[in-house]
Amino acid sequence: MKKFVLLFLFTALTATGIMTGVASAQVDRGAESVYIRPHVGMSYYMGDNEKSPFNFDGDLFDEVPYSIGAELGYQFNPDYSLGLAFRYGNFTQVTDFEAGTETKGHPNTRWAVALIARKLLNQKKIAPYWFAGVNVGGGTSNVFSAACASNTAGACVEQSEMTYGASFGFGFDFYINEGTSFFLQTGVDAVLPDDATDGRDDNGFSGFDFLGTHAVGIKFNLKRVTPVAITDMICPVDVVDMGSPITFTGSTNADATQPVDYLWTFGDGSSAPGMTATHTFTSEGTYEVGLAATNGNGKHSSVMTCSVSVKDPCIPAAITSMRASNMSPDTETSVSFSANVTGSEGRMSWDFGDGSRGRGANPSHTYSEAGTYTVTLEVTNCNGVTRRTMTITVSPYEAAICREVTEMNSAYFDRNSSALTDEGRDALGENLEILLECPNLNVRVEGLASAGERRAQQLSDDRAAAVEQYYVDNGVMAARIMATGMGRSAMGSKKEGLSQFRRADTIPVR
Repeated sequence: MKKFVLLFLFTALTATGIMTGVASAQVDRGAESVYIRPHVGMSYYMGDNEKSPFNFDGDLFDEVPYSIGAELGYQFNPDYSLGLAFRYGNFTQVTDFEAGTETKGHPNTRWAVALIARKLLNQKKIAPYWFAGVNVGGGTSNVFSAACASNTAGACVEQSEMTYGASFGFGFDFYINEGTSFFLQTGVDAVLPDDATDGRDDNGFSGFDFLGTHAVGIKFNLKRVTPVAITDMICPVDVVDMGSPITFTGSTNADATQPVDYLWTFGDGSSAPGMTATHTFTSEGTYEVGLAATNGNGKHSSVMTCSVSVKDPCIPAAITSMRASNMSPDTETSVSFSANVTGSEGRMSWDFGDGSRGRGANPSHTYSEAGTYTVTLEVTNCNGVTRRTMTITVSPYEAAICREVTEMNSAYFDRNSSALTDEGRDALGENLEILLECPNLNVRVEGLASAGERRAQQLSDDRAAAVEQYYVDNGVMAARIMATGMGRSAMGSKKEGLSQFRRADTIPVR
């Protein structure tokens, strides 16, 4: 019966895990914590002296094959952990030697230190897991000999050698609460060198010796996660101005496990981290501002919100300047207007002073008639209407010839006559074309008489008046003409002979 004891224990452990594995409720085993896992159990050995952990000829309970130990580690999240394990045990099967020897008096205590990585396969109340790692160990054992196997007094030679190798196994974790769980597991160390454990080198078993333990224990999380909870959220209670920075502050329970992550959302598509955040709203409206706090690697969270009303602050409009691209345009030149305006956004309306109006920041306008105009700009915003004026003088359009002409044709008369001849009219017709095309051009008409003509002054006056009348009759305003008689002319060179003095000159005046 004794050879089936370990087989029974192993089978019972496995069956218990399988039967209870149906528990399906999800639980919280905590995260990011230091833990300790003390355990006790029964040891077993597989090597050159004993071919299996369940079949041996010695007296199992002459010395109990016990194992005790503990593991100290860090749980990175609910699924993964890494620990440093220490185990000490009495491996009674090592001295069985496949003979009728008794285990008493034959030391077979072994110790081992292992670096263990563990992975839980789910987060239910009963969670299976596997583990693996590397180990180093030592202890005392007997070197195999026939005499020692025959239990001859003093024939057994003790040895103490170090071992190294790999560790692996599986188990079941039974949830008690977030910081505590109960576990059953079986694990084994595959160690080298082959004779360091049992004093026997490759007796047909393998190149390794296997030292295992069926264990039961309790896991304690030394650092438990206290869920975060937002206790207060400071938001503005009054309407706030658009464009002004607003500070938001939150607070949480003092015992919340750190680190705590904070994220503010402002309802306009933007966000910011931290317990305190500053934000500027760029549009009017009512916004739902939220603060979310999380800890425990995102497993625990708390949310709080508040409403913030934002309005556009009303700043009176001020027109600081008005400009025109040309302050003295003519009737065919487009004028572009602009202005510098401060204050809250508003509507800009222009009155160009000739019955025409424009809108916007940069309107353009062409005046159809010459004159002096008062341009008015009105800016209307939430505070009311603000006005400002400027004056523009518009001149008639003038062709290039109007700026270039310096001399015009003279009209010549018959002796003692002030009547225009056909030749004179043709000469004045060319002048007329210029005057009609150049409304800004004025003229002075000077009448002359030659020597020998009677009533020279009167005759010169009449000749000047005749030319003036010709211009007026053909559409030139009288105000643009100044006519005067110059009397008898001095000698000149206008034309051969005395006929050169019987004339009226048209002289441009600007």
